[in-house]
Amino acid sequence: MKNYATATVEGFVTQDPTLKKTKTGKSVCNFSLAVNHFTKADSDPKVSYIDVETWDKVAEICSDNVSKGRRVMVIGPIRQDRWDGKDGKIQSKIKIVGSEVRFLEPFKKKEEGASQQEV
Repeated sequence: MKNYATATVEGFVTQDPTLKKTKTGKSVCNFSLAVNHFTKADSDPKVSYIDVETWDKVAEICSDNVSKGRRVMVIGPIRQDRWDGKDGKIQSKIKIVGSEVRFLEPFKKKEEGASQQEV
C-alpha cells in the first residue's frame, strides 16, 4: 500500500534562495518559509520555519522570483532527509519538495483578494 504525504504551506521567505546544479545538471533551489500560527488564547503568533526544495524548471523560476520577505504558497510532498551526525547520532530534517509555487502579493486590508502567479 502506497502512502503519500503532501502539504500546502503559505508564508514569508526568510532569506534569499540558493540555486545549485547537481552533477547531472539538474537545478535545485532551496529556501525556507516563516509560517505564523494564531490561537484564540494568544494574540501573538507562533512561528514555524519550513524548509522548501524545488527542482528543474520550478527551481529556476524560484531562483529568479523568490526573495527574502516574499509571500509564497508552496504545494508538494513532504520528505525527510536523514544522515549521520558528527556525534554519531542519526540526524533528520523534514522539508517540502515544492512541485507548485505560487507568488502572492502582500496582505492588504480592505482590498479584494490577492493576486497570484503560479508555476
